[in-house]
Amino acid sequence: MKSMLVIVLLLALTTGCGSKYNRGTYDLYLIPEGYEGIIRVNYNIDGAPQLQREGEYDVIHVNESGKAETSTPTFDYGTVIDQYYYVDEEGNRTEIDPLCVNARGTGGSEFDGKSIPHTEIEVTRSACGEDFQVNGS
Repeated sequence: MKSMLVIVLLLALTTGCGSKYNRGTYDLYLIPEGYEGIIRVNYNIDGAPQLQREGEYDVIHVNESGKAETSTPTFDYGTVIDQYYYVDEEGNRTEIDPLCVNARGTGGSEFDGKSIPHTEIEVTRSACGEDFQVNGS
């Protein structure tokens, strides 16, 4: 009986960790230089482009209003392994210190019977630190 329980638990862990939606988030945010505030990424948007890949990361191009939309059906789940960059007009990237980013979370809404999942983060230039990283503004 005990060995059967161990086998069931190992199978559950292996299956869950092997899911493509539990690989970790691996998002690469490209944020307009100087932007400060909340960023919202809406998924499953008809007519929006699919997320492109850069290595193992999904590339998220954020607009000047802090928004991004993609027809990719949903976000990945798991450990947050994201990267964040400011991008200037010439396309040059400057890495954002993780203490300047707060992962606000995920959610969703429904519009005309269609599920619209979203993720939100917040970035700052003026209030970086462990408190911001954990709690946001």
